[in-house]
Amino acid sequence: MMSDKREKLRDRIEAGEARQKAREIAARAEGAADRVTTFARQHPLMLIAGGLAVGVVLSTLVPRSPTRKLSKKTIALMASLAEVGMAYGRDALDTVGEAAEGAGKQGKARLAELTSTAKDKAADALEQVSALVGRD
Repeated sequence: MMSDKREKLRDRIEAGEARQKAREIAARAEGAADRVTTFARQHPLMLIAGGLAVGVVLSTLVPRSPTRKLSKKTIALMASLAEVGMAYGRDALDTVGEAAEGAGKQGKARLAELTSTAKDKAADALEQVSALVGRD
């Protein structure tokens, strides 16, 4: 009876350890996926260039055949896609630059408005203080 309890307890401990190990592996895999995604978002052109390089290397390994012709067409297609990706990236950078420039102009206008308002308030306060000092 005592050995049955020990075995059940041992089985539960082993099951718990297995679950914990599975969670740790899942967490590591999730972390790795996040790092890859972050890298891809930060360096899209490098990712495209790497894909093209791998495609070129693989295409040299394929013997000359209809498949080789297909791989040449695939490389041409990938080059076109890379150009489209670069154009998209340039457009995105231009859009971000324009938005930042617009935000900068709005910020400068708001700052000028606040400065003007502050100057007016300070002048009013100075007049009030002068009036109070002049009364005494």
